[in-house]
Amino acid sequence: MHTATIVALATPEGMGGLAVVRLSGPDAVALAGRVFRSARFAAGAASHTAVYGTLHRPGDAAAVIDRCLALTLRAPHSYTGEDTVEFQLHGGRAVARLAVAACREAGAAPAAPGEFTRRAFLNGRLSLDQAEAVADLIAAESEQAARGALNQLCGGLARELAAVEAPLLDLLARLEGSFEFVDDDEAGAEPAGVGAELRAAVAGLERLLALAPAGRLLRDGVQVVLAGPVNAGKSALFNALVGEDRAIVDDEAGTTRDVVSARVVRAGAVCVLHDTAGLREDAGRVEGKGMARTRRAVDEADIVLAVSSTAPFTVAAPRAAVIAVRTKADLGRDGTQGFDVVTSSVTGEGVAALWSSIDAAVQARGLGDAVALGVMLNERHAARLASCRGDLLALAADADGGAPAEVTATMLASILGALGEVSGRVFTEHLLDTVFKRFCVGK
Repeated sequence: MHTATIVALATPEGMGGLAVVRLSGPDAVALAGRVFRSARFAAGAASHTAVYGTLHRPGDAAAVIDRCLALTLRAPHSYTGEDTVEFQLHGGRAVARLAVAACREAGAAPAAPGEFTRRAFLNGRLSLDQAEAVADLIAAESEQAARGALNQLCGGLARELAAVEAPLLDLLARLEGSFEFVDDDEAGAEPAGVGAELRAAVAGLERLLALAPAGRLLRDGVQVVLAGPVNAGKSALFNALVGEDRAIVDDEAGTTRDVVSARVVRAGAVCVLHDTAGLREDAGRVEGKGMARTRRAVDEADIVLAVSSTAPFTVAAPRAAVIAVRTKADLGRDGTQGFDVVTSSVTGEGVAALWSSIDAAVQARGLGDAVALGVMLNERHAARLASCRGDLLALAADADGGAPAEVTATMLASILGALGEVSGRVFTEHLLDTVFKRFCVGK
């Protein structure tokens, strides 16, 4: 139970048409009454009612800050599950800063990053994975990322987890029932088929884990690296794909010495394009450093455009889809065999076809499935699910080997507790601190 009433600016700082200052906690309405003057508000701030009035410093109604709306949301029917008052002010740094200062002077404490959402979780308004989806929705740069986060906020991941957990909870109850009334000198008989049931849960976790790469791509963007020999036309192609001159283009070999990046939204997803230094044997010291960065970018890429103006370029990309791209088609079309796409940055030939190939490679990573299910796994989710998968496999092997029901039940209860950390059914303060520290103040 929270005793402090907190306040923060809930909209971005800076000039805008509207700024929202949020109060939440047991004294939110009383504190709002010390800084907001309105006959209707004073008569009783009804829930889900917006009242027009004057915001002022506490104890000094003449020190007017703004004329604004006060929206009251009574517990438990608010975002945090607590009494909440939101002041809808004219946007601007000064007005918002003075409004927050007035609320603090009236007795409110400053909200920590993510504290409003943390209270929503603790008050049962959101599960932990839904709370994380709030942060993903705010940070979303593409339509697919926003839809995926919203679907997770609406319970997508929670439903998928429940489908795995429910049979395990039923199995745990049967295991415990098998030895609950057994005499002390008798070993509990394990129900038949326990190993198979545990492996069915493993299969469910593996289906979720298969979507983990898609969650990363939706959240961070698809890393598309242009790699190839010097003077292959990578920078010109990069500019053509981006639609503006971002990289320096010159006939001199080795012009590009560092990685140049740009973010482009395509087919509802973010592609992060990286133009890299050309690769060759006789590079100097500085150019060699650029080539080392090229190799690191290729190692971390999701898609590699293997760019060449002559023969197809072979690149070792451990986790990436590779698209072989021929450039400079305007200078001649000899030697196009072995390429997936033929392009010219001068005439624009093949650029649309290359984007289509990139879009297809992106969607082949399962982004659509992750969005539809509302499963945007982050590193925390994936690590916990992978650990539980391994523990369930080991437990299934022990069950097949005749482990006592008491041992299997004890281990299964522990695994279920670990699974509960994903949704927040089981949590520690350290876990919450880790999750909510990435939130902004005011959310």
